[in-house]
Amino acid sequence: MPRVTRERLQEFEDFLASYNKCWYEKDLSELRKIHANDGDIIYFDNHKDCDSFDIDDHLKKVKHFFETGNIVNLLYENMIVYENNNSACIIVTLRYSDKPKPGVRSTYYLEKEEMSWRIRHIHYSFDPNED
Repeated sequence: MPRVTRERLQEFEDFLASYNKCWYEKDLSELRKIHANDGDIIYFDNHKDCDSFDIDDHLKKVKHFFETGNIVNLLYENMIVYENNNSACIIVTLRYSDKPKPGVRSTYYLEKEEMSWRIRHIHYSFDPNED
């Protein structure tokens, strides 16, 4: 899968901005639309008991987080994107604005459906190399 050019990165930066907007605005409906239409997703979170293996379970956990958690701005570093036909992989380090270390190593696997990128898989993990 070839790496996208610097000029094409904007498309994927915009995608992540749309994804994060769903979180900032606590918009479950838009969050659902940005995932694979068939609902067959896998979400590995960097927090305990937040993994999901389908969209319904994921949205249930997100709804609970919206009701009880604290959403902070995210900062992005070192984005790399690979793309091949109708699939793409975004690799980026996220940092919580209120606690930048450790960074969160993040991987998004996307598939193109109906001319739009959709999330099939997300994996987040704290960087064990940072304090």
